[in-house]
Amino acid sequence: MVIPLFGQEYDETFLFVDEEYEVIENGAVIIRNAIETTQDATEIIKANVSVLDNGAGPNDVLVMHYSIKRIDNGNFQICFPITCNSRNEVGDYVTAAGQVTDGVQDIQSEWLPTDNGICAVTLSIEVQTKTDGFPPRYEHKAYGPSINILFRKGETPPDDGGSIPGDANGDGEVNLGDVNVTINAVLSGNGDYDVNNDGEVNLSDVNYIIDIILNQ
Repeated sequence: MVIPLFGQEYDETFLFVDEEYEVIENGAVIIRNAIETTQDATEIIKANVSVLDNGAGPNDVLVMHYSIKRIDNGNFQICFPITCNSRNEVGDYVTAAGQVTDGVQDIQSEWLPTDNGICAVTLSIEVQTKTDGFPPRYEHKAYGPSINILFRKGETPPDDGGSIPGDANGDGEVNLGDVNVTINAVLSGNGDYDVNNDGEVNLSDVNYIIDIILNQ
């Protein structure tokens, strides 16, 4: 599990929600692989994650931190509040400060792949306070929830050459994302995710990853 960028106070002024406006648990792993095509034939895999105002004061604003853990190709784009950041390499980045409108604000975060592969991103909320004066200044208040999004396009089996045992999704870590990927492989009959190398993809592979998580 990816730890939030900042390991200090935790605040729920703003929360992540899904397409049904259900709150996403702090630290959750979300897998996205549904491809949409724009009018100019650009392929997009959307995170479909928004931010919920959970009781923000009139001077509370939020900044979105995002950490790209892996990006095989293309670029990851996030638009918040009205400006768009676009990155195509691993690193830690931050958006401008903005307020949530009408209670829920779509973050418009998405991966624009150019080929099959994976894009692994962590989104983390920072709450800031707008101070009086002109121009206004923004001061840190607290750090909020953090979630992990794994975008996938096409068949992307793990690289056995030097890969981490149990790292089914190939993002460099062994966490619940690997459990989810392997469960999906078991249900779909995808034989590429034999993480315990016993010749079969079944619940033994899921248990193998869970044991690694519990004992690492």
